[in-house]
Amino acid sequence: MRVAYALDQPTLIQFTGAPGGDSSGYLVNGAGFFSGKEHGWIRSIPFYISNLKPAPLYVLFVGIFQVFLPDHEAIIAIRLVQCLASMATAYLAYRLATSIAGNASAGIVAAALVALHPAFITDASQIGTETLYIFFLAMGLWLYTEYVAGLSHGWRLYRVGPASALALSAAAFGLATLTRGVSALFPLVLVLHLYWLGRHHSLRNWRKHCLLLLLVYTAMVSTWTIYNLVNWNRFVIVSDQLMGALWRGAESDDGSPKHNDSLLLEGLEVTTSADCEVDCMFEHATETYVSKIGEIVSADPGAYLVLRVNELAYAMLQPYGTTPFGDASIMAAARYWLSEDRSLDGLVDVLRIEGFAIKLAFWIFYYIGIGFGLLGMFWSRKRWIIAAPLAGFAAYTVAIHFFLLALPRYLFPIELVWLVFAGIALAELYQRRPRR
Repeated sequence: MRVAYALDQPTLIQFTGAPGGDSSGYLVNGAGFFSGKEHGWIRSIPFYISNLKPAPLYVLFVGIFQVFLPDHEAIIAIRLVQCLASMATAYLAYRLATSIAGNASAGIVAAALVALHPAFITDASQIGTETLYIFFLAMGLWLYTEYVAGLSHGWRLYRVGPASALALSAAAFGLATLTRGVSALFPLVLVLHLYWLGRHHSLRNWRKHCLLLLLVYTAMVSTWTIYNLVNWNRFVIVSDQLMGALWRGAESDDGSPKHNDSLLLEGLEVTTSADCEVDCMFEHATETYVSKIGEIVSADPGAYLVLRVNELAYAMLQPYGTTPFGDASIMAAARYWLSEDRSLDGLVDVLRIEGFAIKLAFWIFYYIGIGFGLLGMFWSRKRWIIAAPLAGFAAYTVAIHFFLLALPRYLFPIELVWLVFAGIALAELYQRRPRR
C-alpha cells in the first residue's frame, strides 16, 4: 500500500515549494550540501551550507540521491526507501508491544494498526522528516525496551548483552535527534528511568549505565557540531530552529515565512548592508527571537498560557495527514450540521465533502489509537518498568511542545505510542472475551 500510493504521487512538484515549502527546502539544501559550494541557488531557492538551519540527517539523506539520480528518479528512490523504513516501523511496533505485554498477540495487533494506518501509509511518500524520525525513534525505544526486559528477565537479545543493547539504543536516539532536533533532551528522561531502576529495582551500576547512554548519544549528536566548528567556525547543537519554534509558539499572528519576517522586524531598528555576511544575519535573528519572546510573555503571561494550551489541544485532537485530501474540514462540517442544520440534505452535503471517506478513516484510526492506547497503558501498569520509556516519550513530546510551536505534524510521532498500547489493549480484550 505504501509503495502503490508513493508511486502514484507527482515528483517534480516537490522541487517547486508548492506543497508548502519544506519539501523544496530539504531538497535544495541536500543538493547544495553535496555541491561543494558554501552558498548558491538551486531552482531559484538559496542555500547556505555554512548556516544550515534544520537538523542535518534528512538533508543529507535526500541530498545523496540527487548526486546520482535525475530529479524524477531521485524522488522515487527517496520515497521507496521511506516506504521500507515505514514497513520496518510496523515490525518495530510488533517488537515493542510483544516486549511490553509479554505475548506476540499484542505485537501482531500493533503491527497491523501501524501497517494499515492511513497516515503511516501516505506519509512515506512525503519529502519530510516524519518517516525517518519515527523509524529511528522506534528503533531506539525497542532496543531500550529490550535492554530493560533483559535486566528484568535475565535473557539476552540475539546474543547481545544489556550494555550493547543500551549503546545501540543511544545511537538510534542520536540518529533520531539528527533527523529532528525536538528529541534532543529525551535521553534525560531515560536517565531518570535508569535512576528509578537503580533505586527501586536494584539495578547495579546504574550510574555507569547512565554514563554509557549519554556518552554514546553525545558522541553521535556531536558529529554535526564538530563538522560546523571545523568547517565554518560555527557552534551549533543539532539545529538552529529552536528559537524560531519558541517564538512561533508565543506569537499568535505567525504565518508564512514572509509574514513572520515582517513580524520579527516590526519595531526593531535593523541595518543591513551589502557586505553583511550570512553569519551576522543569523546571529541577529537569534537576538531578535529572544527579544520578541520576552516582549510577548511579559506583556500578557495569561494570554500566552491560553494560546499554548489551545494550540497544543488542537494539535493533539486533530489527526495528521488529512490536508492533501481536500481543504474542507469534515469535523467543522459535521459540527455545523449537528448544531445548525440537522437535515437529511445537510447530512448528504457532509458526506459529499472532498475526500470524506479517506479523511474519516484517518479520524477513526486516530481516535482508536488514542482510546485503546490509554486503555493499554492502564493494563500495562503491572509491567510498567518496561512500558515506562514508551509512555515517557509521549509525555516528553507533549511537554516540550507546550513551549514550542505545536502542529498535528509535530505530534504525529506520538501516534506510534498510541498504536503500540492499543495493540496491547485489543489483544487483551480478545483474550478476556466470554468463551463457551
